[in-house]
Amino acid sequence: MNNTELILAIVSITLLMLFLVAAIILIIFISGRQRLKQQMEMAENKLTFEKELRQVETEVSEQILNQLAQELHDNVGQLLTAVHIHLENQMIDHPELEEDFKPMETYLSEVSQQLRALSRTLNNDYIGHIGLLASIDAELKRIKSLRRFEVHWQAVAGNSNLDKNQELMLFRVFQEILQNALRHSLAKNIFVAVNNENENFELKIEDDGKGFDLENTLKSDKASGLRNISKRAQWAGFNCTIESSPGKGSSFILKKRPVMALKA
Repeated sequence: MNNTELILAIVSITLLMLFLVAAIILIIFISGRQRLKQQMEMAENKLTFEKELRQVETEVSEQILNQLAQELHDNVGQLLTAVHIHLENQMIDHPELEEDFKPMETYLSEVSQQLRALSRTLNNDYIGHIGLLASIDAELKRIKSLRRFEVHWQAVAGNSNLDKNQELMLFRVFQEILQNALRHSLAKNIFVAVNNENENFELKIEDDGKGFDLENTLKSDKASGLRNISKRAQWAGFNCTIESSPGKGSSFILKKRPVMALKA
């Protein structure tokens, strides 16, 4: 083999090796792309499944609330109306007992008003019709009428910058926070504030009650309510910040998460 043939052989072997290396790199690259695509598809499928699962859970919960609202309005409301009519008849038949019956009539009227207000706040269509801000105002008026604590709230006019599903979910979170305050806080005052400016939305609920040890509570089996509040807030696209300590009341801040812009 002369020098020319040797050089050609070396060049051929080198080119073959380069081709093989390039082929291996290409195969690895294609394999990596396929693996990345599969991972992205799996992640997307998981997100879709979780979204559908949340949607089903929400629809079931809201369907139950709607049925309960209808039940309260129709059946329980009719029973209260019947009791009211019977009481009026008794007052007519026994005018000498009218003064004794009047307190019962007053209590019955208050129960009927509370029932109507509660029925409305459980009804999705009603909330969707009047909007989140008006729903918060109506719920706080209902809570104030219970005379359990003083409500500090300046009604905000207009509409939120949220879609209907976000409004409904956020309102349910708001209701749960209020119910927790009613049951556990022993508060004298509750403060509610809304910031609805510049495409942001923030809802803050504070009380001056007994508070609780947040860290230890979250580690215990008593934190299901707090976890549910945080979970529902996330579903609605909100961050939920909870602050509390013994003797210093509690604070819940629900702030809309910013929409991340896609880079070109």
